[in-house]
Amino acid sequence: MLQYNVRDILADPRIVITVEETLDLPSISYGGEEIAITQAPVVSGKIRNLDGTMPEYKGSAELVMRMPCSRCMEDVAVPLLLEFSQRFLPAESVGDDWDEDAEVFTEYRLDLQDFVMNEIILGVPMKVVCREDCKGLCPKCGRNLNEGPCNCDFHEEDPRWDALKSLLQGKNKD
Repeated sequence: MLQYNVRDILADPRIVITVEETLDLPSISYGGEEIAITQAPVVSGKIRNLDGTMPEYKGSAELVMRMPCSRCMEDVAVPLLLEFSQRFLPAESVGDDWDEDAEVFTEYRLDLQDFVMNEIILGVPMKVVCREDCKGLCPKCGRNLNEGPCNCDFHEEDPRWDALKSLLQGKNKD
């Protein structure tokens, strides 16, 4: 559940909490779409006491998601290894000069769930290709051009050149 009691590490800076959890996450919502998670995120890291009052979490998440190729729409397995860190500040320590990059926690309980979920969402690539030389889909018939060429005719004449063509055809008759 990614919730940890940090009372002991705030009392003794030598104590370190080890984080090792696998999240039960079948999919995530991103950009109005559901992205399937094919290998559950494994979250690991350490929670340490930075200066006697501020715990810091440094860790990583490793997962595999399935996304469509941006060119041909075939499903692609996308492995992600995300590394991140976050400082936390007790709610009673928040004042005018508090560190705005730090997350606030209460009652000695750090809840890393939202932080890790946000990091996973931020780590989702905007575009995925199945391979660098992916040819994509035919814009006319929709055939996957990686499977072979289609028979679409892409030769379109621009009527703005008709006057020039008639001049050239008249010149060729002489």
